[in-house]
Amino acid sequence: MFNHIMFPVDLHLPPEVRKAADVAAQVAQWQGAKITVVSVTGTQLGETAQTDEAINQKLQEFSDQLAKDSGTEVAYRNIHSVDVGAEVDSDLTRAAEEIGADLIVVGTHAPRIMDYIFSSHAGYLAKHAKISVFVVR
Repeated sequence: MFNHIMFPVDLHLPPEVRKAADVAAQVAQWQGAKITVVSVTGTQLGETAQTDEAINQKLQEFSDQLAKDSGTEVAYRNIHSVDVGAEVDSDLTRAAEEIGADLIVVGTHAPRIMDYIFSSHAGYLAKHAKISVFVVR
């Protein structure tokens, strides 16, 4: 049913990402699907700039662990953004189409006050992606 799962990841690895990673691994194992880990990075105010090498190393380590947990092929892709906060949703939607994913597994948090005004990233993907989205809370 699913052949290619896109898994968006925040490199800070909040708990929502870890729980969703377990779900992505289980679905990939069950379906025999490939996983592509996708991260959108850029320099935000107050953050120290990370080099491409450091970002790729983190993504590689995360992907290797996910491959071990799922027993399936795991690739990764980093998207550079000038303004992550403004562009992350459209970048992820476009990435899913570009890599040919047929399922997005994404973690989210319980709704907060701002989520009633602005959609969460998972909410945006569920509304705008042209493929199935599995939201893990």
